[in-house]
Amino acid sequence: METDLVSRLEGAADRFVMPLRMNEGFDEQALLQLQEEINRCGTVWKEEAHVPKRAALILAELHPAIEACAWLYEGDMRQRIQEAGVMVSEAVIAALD
Repeated sequence: METDLVSRLEGAADRFVMPLRMNEGFDEQALLQLQEEINRCGTVWKEEAHVPKRAALILAELHPAIEACAWLYEGDMRQRIQEAGVMVSEAVIAALD
């Protein structure tokens, strides 16, 4: 179960961040799926004493990765990506709280 949960989180992170990194644009559906996976992890880990190491690394790298990708874009798109980074960061904080 834990491995599946982390694999789903990793897949959702890749589906959102990779197109941004490759300058292919912003995928709103991928962002929503990423937030859902973060929330799912938070629900499962609510009663746990620890978070899997691989998941912690993924979660820790999400906001910096999204923020770095934002600088590949200009104007409104850059701002939208930065806002998405903040939303993801807030979802991570809520999941780990």
